[in-house]
Amino acid sequence: MISGLRPSYLYGRRHDYVYYPESWVDQSTGTSYEKGYYDENGQYYDSVAFQKDGKYENVVCSCPYCGQNTVLNLTAEVAAARNLQCPHCGGPMEIRSELDDYVRQGTDQTQISDPEDAYRQARKKKRRRRWLLVLAVVFGLWVFSWTLEDKPESNPSSQVQQIQLTEPDAVEFGSTIILEQDGPDSYSISSAKTGDKKLVWDAGADSYYDADTDCWLWYNTDVEPAIWQYWYEGISSDFDESGWMEHDADGWYIEAYEGDWITLPTQYDTSGLWYID
Repeated sequence: MISGLRPSYLYGRRHDYVYYPESWVDQSTGTSYEKGYYDENGQYYDSVAFQKDGKYENVVCSCPYCGQNTVLNLTAEVAAARNLQCPHCGGPMEIRSELDDYVRQGTDQTQISDPEDAYRQARKKKRRRRWLLVLAVVFGLWVFSWTLEDKPESNPSSQVQQIQLTEPDAVEFGSTIILEQDGPDSYSISSAKTGDKKLVWDAGADSYYDADTDCWLWYNTDVEPAIWQYWYEGISSDFDESGWMEHDADGWYIEAYEGDWITLPTQYDTSGLWYID
C-alpha cells in the first residue's frame, strides 16, 4: 500500500471510474493495481477520454502499421466515425481510449485501503433515498409492534417472511411502460403493447429508464398529489444527489438542494425534455 495515494473519482454515463495516479499493491491481499482507471466492476482501462461540450479530450490513438501512438482532441462526430489518419505514416489509426461522457468528478481521498470501497464510491447514487427511508420506518414500526405481541412458540422466522418489501413503481405499472405521444413533449401511459416510447424498470437505480433521452424517472407517491419525477443526465447531475425534476403547467422545476425546489434555470435547454401528462 502506498501511503498518501490520492485517487480521483470520475462519473461518466457508461461507467464510473476510480483513477490511480500510480501503480500500487494492496499489502493485505497482495493484489497489484496498475496506474490507470478501474470502473465500478473492477475493469481496468489504461486510458479513458471524456466528452465535454461535444469534444473528447486526450484520446489515445494507435497505428497498427508504424506502432506509434498519437494523443488527439476529437469532436464527437469524428470519434464516432473513427476515420483517423496516422500523422507519422498515413495509415488508419485505432482509438485505444475508452470513450465516455463526462458527468462530474467526485472528491479525492488521502488514501485507499480497500479497492472495493473505491469501486463503491465510484458508483452512481441515483436511488430514491426518500422511498428507502419510508421502507426503513415502516419496517422499524412493524418490528417494534411485533415485539409487543406474544411471540409465536414455533418458527418465529415465518412471521418475518410475511413482510414483502417491494418496489411500488414496478408493481403498480409493471416492468415496462408503453407511452404514446399526445403533445410536442408530453406522453400518456398506453395500455397497448406498442406505442411511441418504451420505459424499462432499472432495479439498480430503483427507477424506469429511457435510453433515448438518458432519463430515469419514478412515480413519487410520498407527496400529495403523486407526481412523476425525472433525472435527466446533463442537467440533474449538475446538482449532485439532488437534481430530480418535475413538470407542471408552469414548466420544469428542479430540486437544487434536498427539499429546495426552484424553476429550472434558463441556461438549460429543455427542447429535448419530455414528461408524462
